Amino acid sequence: MELYKPAILSIPTRDEHPVLADWYPPLIDENSVRHIVVLSHGFKGHRRWGFIPLLAARLAASGFGALAIDFSHNGRVPEDGSPTVGSAQIIAPSLFRANTIARELEDLSAVLKWIRAPARGRKALGLDPDVAIGLWGHSRGGVVSILTALDDDSISALVSWSASAHPDHFTERQKMQWREKGELAFKDLNSETPLALDVQLLDDIEQHRDDYAAADRARDLAIPHLIVHGEHDPTVPVKDSYRYYDTPTIRADKKLLRLLTGHTYGYDDGYIASEALDNATKATVEWFETYLRSTSSPSESS
Repeated sequence: MELYKPAILSIPTRDEHPVLADWYPPLIDENSVRHIVVLSHGFKGHRRWGFIPLLAARLAASGFGALAIDFSHNGRVPEDGSPTVGSAQIIAPSLFRANTIARELEDLSAVLKWIRAPARGRKALGLDPDVAIGLWGHSRGGVVSILTALDDDSISALVSWSASAHPDHFTERQKMQWREKGELAFKDLNSETPLALDVQLLDDIEQHRDDYAAADRARDLAIPHLIVHGEHDPTVPVKDSYRYYDTPTIRADKKLLRLLTGHTYGYDDGYIASEALDNATKATVEWFETYLRSTSSPSESS
């Protein structure tokens, strides 16, 4: 469900695989965009999945620029990296297979660098030189957004939905079979597409175990963080959200919103309105209105 059709952008990365993005300009007439939120999808997700277009449009209606991105290895762009083709289905399973947490962190970093560059994102999107940047992410996209905010001091506010405490949610038995077979194979439940994860994802997680300990590291977050989670989430247990919130000193600019919902907030096979999704969306917009609209980030060039 979209309130209007966004502009499609192709943001370069370090190789031939771009980050595709949908740009929702603010529906408030200003000379330049002063506040932007970058939205990151979860595992097997994409920028037009589920509630992401709805949330992006709601942010735009509230005066924010919203940039919903596809991670470059989500498998929905052909292997040649063509920016003109996108799909709701995974059409490049070998690209999906090669994805890692490190790659998604690189992708989000490339997007932020592009946004801040005067002759690139700032010009293309009509951004103010002191544009304030917020991050939103769902599930694994929430983890990537949190880790990015910890390492990038240009971020002013953060919202995560259903973020796990650590991206390592695999059992020891899965890991053993993964290494024995050189892949972790499964089927996409929606399309029945055979998929697999390369062992390099497991290597990445194990080699960066401390770096990717998002809940532990989030104790050092110096920016406002709204944590949203479903009480009945079967994918990421709600106890993970407590790890983000239960810190030695609970600041006024940190909040945990627990909702009677699951991992997808009532979304299933097309947009279905739910009280939980409406509450999560309202809280997210209000969070950025409170903590992003009141701040500005130092302009950067590249």
